[in-house]
Amino acid sequence: MISASHLDVHWMALAHGAIMSGWLLVFFIQSLLAAKGNLKYHRQLGLFAVGLGVLVWLGMGIATVRPLIAYPPPPEGSDWDGLLIQLYGMNLFGLFFTWGLLVRKKAAVHKRLLFFATMVLMQAGIDRIRFLPGLGSAIFVRFIYMDALIIPLLIYDLVTLRRIHKITIIGGVIFILVQSAVTMTWESLAWRRFWFNRFAPFVEKVVEVKLTDAQIEPLLGNYGNKDWKMTVSRDNGKIYLTLPDVPRFEMAPIAENEWFLRTMTWKVSFIRGADGSVIKIINKQPSVTWEKQRIR
Repeated sequence: MISASHLDVHWMALAHGAIMSGWLLVFFIQSLLAAKGNLKYHRQLGLFAVGLGVLVWLGMGIATVRPLIAYPPPPEGSDWDGLLIQLYGMNLFGLFFTWGLLVRKKAAVHKRLLFFATMVLMQAGIDRIRFLPGLGSAIFVRFIYMDALIIPLLIYDLVTLRRIHKITIIGGVIFILVQSAVTMTWESLAWRRFWFNRFAPFVEKVVEVKLTDAQIEPLLGNYGNKDWKMTVSRDNGKIYLTLPDVPRFEMAPIAENEWFLRTMTWKVSFIRGADGSVIKIINKQPSVTWEKQRIR
């Protein structure tokens, strides 16, 4: 398996996590206060919740943009698809949060809109529950899991109103429309190249170099151990990095011992020993750096 040598967690990521957790806590407390009829404290805490909601939205933006500048993906990198999810979350949270504030005097509408705003934030957590069946098979699967959170609201509407509230219907339709747009755009090369060009002025340009066969040959081989290995190989003049049970990734050099993956934010360094031979490979990915010894 892949073992990390060290994690490089930026303080902004920690702050982002704290803000998101804070929103969930405040939303829970606000729901309890409203349910118990403590509207005075509900409104007082609501003033704090407004500021927290703004921080949530700003934090989502910073958490989206900073990694794309600090670890710029290649033009066809899959990380640009992740930007789709981030923009989807930012726009829906901003919509439901702002709308909920504007109609705060209409309790039935207000609470449903803020429920939808909170539901948007749950997408990040759902995406990280790796054991959920089919989660990695297609983008729409993760949306199905999140949309299942609407079911308790539907039951609540039917029990308390004997009908589905119009805001529940409108919110559900908005989710479906935006999620459909994300699904259709997912893995679009045009989308990836468009955003690569937008971010290009703010990042250091990666310049690919040409290496001879004599320079490439010493890098080829297996890295890891008997239980887990990664392979650097050549096929039809192209160099690939292959991991167990994962489709291979095409590599390209920026120096003799420094390479990058064409479709992922992943840089590879080949480390040589005193005799000049390659002894290990260091993998640098966003927030994590790990290495594997060469298998002789």
